[in-house]
Amino acid sequence: MNKIEEALIKLFGKHRLIFWYDEKAELTEQYHELNLDGVKKIHVQGNEFEVKYSVIKEFPTDNFLLYFDIPKPPNEENWLLDLELAHYLFQTDQEAMYLQELGWNYHLKDLVGDHIEFFKAKDRKAKLNEHVDKDDDLFTLKYKMLAVVFGTDNISLPTFVYTYGSSHVDSNDKYEKDLERFNLKEFFWKEIERKYGYFKENPTIYDFLIEVFTYNFSLGKKTELSKESRLLLSLWKDTVQYREYFGKISDQISKDTEVESKLNSSKIEDVVNDDSFQLIDKKLIHELVHLIVNEDISVDRVNQIVKERENKFWFAEYEHYFHSLSYGSQLISLIRKYGNTKYNSFDEGVKDYSDRLYEIDQTYRKFIWSYRKTNQNRILSDLSEKIEKVYSNDWLLVYGNNWQKVIDGMEKWDPINSQSQFYNTHLKSSFEKGQRLFVIISDALRYECGAEFTKRIVSENRYEATISNMVSSLPSYTNLGMASLLPHKQLTIQEGTDQVLADGLSTMGVQSRTKVLETNAGLRATAIRAEDFMKMNSAKEGREFVKQYDLIYIYHNQIDKTGDDKVSETKVFEAVEDELNYLTELLKKIYNMNGNNMIITADHGFIYQHNELEESDFSLSNHSGEVWKENRRFVIGKDLTNDNVTKKFTGENVRLQSGIDILIPKSINRLRIKAAGSRFVHGGATLQEIVVPVIKISRKREDTTTQVDIDIIKSTDRITTNILAVSFIQTDLVNKQVLPRTLRSVLRAEDGEELSDQFKFKFDIEEGSERQREVKHRFQLSSKASGKYKNQRVKLILEEPVEGTTKWKPYKEFYYTLNISFTNDFDDL
Repeated sequence: MNKIEEALIKLFGKHRLIFWYDEKAELTEQYHELNLDGVKKIHVQGNEFEVKYSVIKEFPTDNFLLYFDIPKPPNEENWLLDLELAHYLFQTDQEAMYLQELGWNYHLKDLVGDHIEFFKAKDRKAKLNEHVDKDDDLFTLKYKMLAVVFGTDNISLPTFVYTYGSSHVDSNDKYEKDLERFNLKEFFWKEIERKYGYFKENPTIYDFLIEVFTYNFSLGKKTELSKESRLLLSLWKDTVQYREYFGKISDQISKDTEVESKLNSSKIEDVVNDDSFQLIDKKLIHELVHLIVNEDISVDRVNQIVKERENKFWFAEYEHYFHSLSYGSQLISLIRKYGNTKYNSFDEGVKDYSDRLYEIDQTYRKFIWSYRKTNQNRILSDLSEKIEKVYSNDWLLVYGNNWQKVIDGMEKWDPINSQSQFYNTHLKSSFEKGQRLFVIISDALRYECGAEFTKRIVSENRYEATISNMVSSLPSYTNLGMASLLPHKQLTIQEGTDQVLADGLSTMGVQSRTKVLETNAGLRATAIRAEDFMKMNSAKEGREFVKQYDLIYIYHNQIDKTGDDKVSETKVFEAVEDELNYLTELLKKIYNMNGNNMIITADHGFIYQHNELEESDFSLSNHSGEVWKENRRFVIGKDLTNDNVTKKFTGENVRLQSGIDILIPKSINRLRIKAAGSRFVHGGATLQEIVVPVIKISRKREDTTTQVDIDIIKSTDRITTNILAVSFIQTDLVNKQVLPRTLRSVLRAEDGEELSDQFKFKFDIEEGSERQREVKHRFQLSSKASGKYKNQRVKLILEEPVEGTTKWKPYKEFYYTLNISFTNDFDDL
């Protein structure tokens, strides 16, 4: 089938009579060869009256192809003019053929002729026709042709710029060649000039983008560009498809325009709100490191800057750097405030540590974790060194020495909230209520880790959780701690070892602990490894397993296993993070097995210092006697004598059997032991080692959490300039039950067209008055706001993310009327 036949078949689907003038008689042969179903052919040769009678009177519903091998006559000499005007005139020149193929009207012939190369490809014509509407004017059609050239579904100049710029990054000159070949180059650059004020004799996309970035860089030279270019970059950063290329083009421009040299002499305040270039984040990190190390900046200011960067383009890449800065600053501030805390009694120290001062060890952990996530980048080395010195010397050592004075004054180890009374204190009341109880024992989950987990689990909807402290047995090591958590009357250490018996029964391993539970609990009880529990199918074997018991002890060993190994001890804080995630999944598994009441606790805590220890951190103890077990932080034996390096307790004094002795190194010192890890230790009497969490968790049917509500201060409903200043108000403070809310906001027309930059923010403010919970943003409106959409109603849309997706859903909307004066289209003079 040739093109003429194909075009005619399509046209006869819409028209009954088609007139075909072949003025040079070049296509007579093709006319005679045509055989169109349901179409009568007439070669008109001076028989116009006969033709008119035939098509009107004889066959008024039939299709006719009227062929003329002469030029089209003037209207006044055309006997068939009435029919011709009422029906369709078929053209066979190239432009006309394309028009007919597209189904366009003849007045678009010049457009096709001007861009004839564009229309030669069938796929381009097909893609263009997908976009075309019957009322499109020449200007709109050219935009849609550009969309085909750039391969975009979104027909907008910014999208063309993003695509064109992306191709430059990839060293691809296809778009440049196509614009030239299809005669669209002049139109494209005229539009760039009209919208952004960029004009060059020989424009290029890279030169244009350099000017855009320079204009919008806080330290850049102001060019002749329009304010609209600000919106161009803002929207580029928020366009998922092109975000990666924004970063690449930004990096290339920063090198070619010597951004680094401009930043060298800048101050934080000059660039803190700018995210045009990646180097800005590096500059901020560099400056903040030195300010924090020299203690020349407040923790509040550091947090403000980090919060300011949180929604910037490069934050995801530098998130752990900024968190390191925030935690580092916070840690120094806390230690300066509380580092020399002293106590008059044991109970006072335990309460104060579990109420507030655990945050120091928690913040140190968060700093080290974030620092390691940066691959311990060199830029943070000075800060890391500072943190280690302050934490080790001004906190652990000083606080430990002060606490040691309390320990030195103790004869007996018999705290009120003793771990050895765990079963009687925390479990028996549940059995009286007939509740099935799951006890999760996480090895070395020290109090600060438990505090973070409690905060996390409360933020999980339908969970209620409370945390209290418990003091571990002494020495604070695994065998004794695990035994203390079991129901028992008397614990003893097996002679010659560090293994612990509960009422004469072994407590080593899950099977032995199950036996102790079966013997002493007085109800249906068992023990299981967490890994084995998690392997069960919740709906079948899991529920069948659970039905058999009133009390289930579940054991997990991730933190202690990682820390106790000399090879892996530097990864102990990663192990903590993994453990908190694991415990969350474990709770969900329990719930799926119809478990609603859980307790999480630990056998002991730990001390950890990330840097290699100094020689002075080790103590040489001149103890003597029959040593059963010797560790960095304790010695167990018989007839032991000690010196001033250790504190001695007898077995009776720590609720163990008589005839044994316990030695504990003073403060945070480690005993000199061969082939043992030294950074992660436990067994001693510091608060970090002995204070462990007791987290009681219940699962509720109703919601237990909400998100903060966000409103805006709206003084007017009219927008009169291209800048709209909006104050967002977080109406409530974030707490355990009221959770943060992340929003993005943008101005949109009624037809969905976005008319401003996007603003994203995580509202997570935990303290302060309503005025202090005010967050401001100045929306930059596009030129369409004062043009196409002038005097129309628009809305400020607030959206929140759909969990687990990249989509957003409506949260709130506020209506305005656009009434922007034409003078706002002028740039500032």
